[in-house]
Amino acid sequence: MLRFTLILLLADFSFAELSAQDGWSLKEEESGIRVYSRHGQAKNNEIKVELTISAKLSDIAAILLDIPGYSEWSYNCQRSYVLKQLSKNELYFYNEVKTVWPASDRDVVARLSITQDSITKNLFVRTVSDPHFIPEKKEFVRVPYSVETWTVTPLHGERAKIEYYLQIDPGGSAPSWLINLFSTKAPLESFKKFRVKVRQPKYQQAILDFIRN
Repeated sequence: MLRFTLILLLADFSFAELSAQDGWSLKEEESGIRVYSRHGQAKNNEIKVELTISAKLSDIAAILLDIPGYSEWSYNCQRSYVLKQLSKNELYFYNEVKTVWPASDRDVVARLSITQDSITKNLFVRTVSDPHFIPEKKEFVRVPYSVETWTVTPLHGERAKIEYYLQIDPGGSAPSWLINLFSTKAPLESFKKFRVKVRQPKYQQAILDFIRN
């Protein structure tokens, strides 16, 4: 979901005293969604989100593979589309993210893959940027580096626990107030919408032969 979280990282974070031994600081908790952040190396700051949702593993995989649908739930995503389909569970995609003036809009080119542990049934989603896969567009700042992972653990009663993690260098620069404005709003609003949208029939009825619920 770097489509919304990269907007959080357009400038350096200004954190309160870190509360956890591993450096994660709880920034917001609402509606069962917990948003953490910590300083990463160099310009690569980090975000972590944890929540539990009512959905099957196939529902979650289906919505994440629906690249054009990202604009309906991912915060400030203007447009997303598939660049190259590598297999049923792996692809390259392009994404445009609207920021707030005076920051420049960003775009992302990345490779998405979804795999599943055959024993635990845990779902693993990995998105890694590939900024040179297509030429840059003059009206956007191309995100030079991002690594995004989802670990989805199935629970009883068609429920799942999600741990989302992002490390990113958004490129360019932006005023510090911008990061303060979006540091909690973007992940909260996106996961609220994701939680609702994943229950739509087109995702619930999706048949993915590489996923075991």
